[in-house]
Amino acid sequence: MEYGNLAYRLPERYEEPIYRRKPQENKVRIVKRNREQMLIRGKNIRRICVVIAVAMSAGFMISEFVTVNETHQKVAALQKELDQIESATSQMVFDMEQSVDLAEIERQATTRLGMQRPEKYQTVYVNVRQEDYTESTAGEVEGIGNGIISLIKNIGGHIVRFFSIK
Repeated sequence: MEYGNLAYRLPERYEEPIYRRKPQENKVRIVKRNREQMLIRGKNIRRICVVIAVAMSAGFMISEFVTVNETHQKVAALQKELDQIESATSQMVFDMEQSVDLAEIERQATTRLGMQRPEKYQTVYVNVRQEDYTESTAGEVEGIGNGIISLIKNIGGHIVRFFSIK
């Protein structure tokens, strides 16, 4: 685009110097620039908040993992200590059982307490007090009728268990 003096006209994309612009255009451009800067700042603030949230979540997860790991280590140490104590206890029980000498007990009973072993023809009755026991006679336990009844009850119980809902 040439004019009579061969000077080029500047394309429209070039901005005019500030001193040649109208004051209203300067205000509009400043407001647009401020809005763009505010949008960029808002995006940057959001990005910073997301990074902080992710970092805090990662820190929380790591601290929970460490806590769980420490708890597992404590449980393992206590389990090992329990195993050692149980081993020591079983060894002490074994030693105690081995230390009981039945010959020494019999010697003490015969010499110090004046006891003696019963003869083969003697019957020895021992009264043991029992609070919680049942009595049944041989006829009730060994009778043929009772055997058949208990067999039928047993079979019936199996059938009921087979068809019952679990």
